[in-house]
Amino acid sequence: MKLEKATILVADDEAELREIFAAWLGRKGSTVLTAANGAEALTALETAKVDVLVSDIRMPVMGGVALVRRVYELKLDIPSIIFVSGYGDVEPREMYALGVEALMEKPLRRKEFIRTLEQCLMGPEELWLTPPASPMAQVAALEIGSLGDAVRSRDFELGRGGCCFPTRAAEDAAYRVELDKTIDLTVRFTQEGLQLNAHGRVRWVDRETAQAGMTFDYLAPECRAWVIGAMRNGAYRSFIPAGRMRAHVAPATSTATGDAELLPAGIT
Repeated sequence: MKLEKATILVADDEAELREIFAAWLGRKGSTVLTAANGAEALTALETAKVDVLVSDIRMPVMGGVALVRRVYELKLDIPSIIFVSGYGDVEPREMYALGVEALMEKPLRRKEFIRTLEQCLMGPEELWLTPPASPMAQVAALEIGSLGDAVRSRDFELGRGGCCFPTRAAEDAAYRVELDKTIDLTVRFTQEGLQLNAHGRVRWVDRETAQAGMTFDYLAPECRAWVIGAMRNGAYRSFIPAGRMRAHVAPATSTATGDAELLPAGIT
């Protein structure tokens, strides 16, 4: 979808910022809705079709985190969510699992904001096409017996923009996945004869469960069809699934009718 055809909801308690965002987006031809807090935003989301929600984190009445949790609980159809404020205000792993696609710090630069919105509106067929110009900072190669079993146990899951995957034991320092570094990930699923070859960036690491989550920047041509097919098959609620995380985050399968919906066609 092009930005000029999109409806963007901006939730921020600062009237001046709402006006600035509306002016930026208005110049691009977008339809802009605004809300002064999360409660107003929730009402708008329940009554209007919104393509992207842009929300501040700290707002009166209802903040951005509570808003996104409520959107998830109500299963509202919001294709993309962008948080603006600061990384220190949220737990990225939970937010990505609840569908947040980007975390941006204030003050925002207009070009960066517009570029992020345009990327959020792209379909998976348009994304992750360009190989990286330089080597990744870290490399991980895994072999998993069954993709189906890995999804059901939440060891490996695909989201709209990345995946969570198993890492080696925390004491294996030579194989430790590091946070916020680029990664070349290869995962071979021997039972199904499938292989994931992806480049991206590590967004969260859990040493206790030996898992990490990454966003995709590039998918190799040989795996694009089955990966995008799996995304289309039901894994749209989470941007990066949280894996075996507890606390507030419901598993990605909670909005589907069964685990098979999160797998490529023909895999159960």
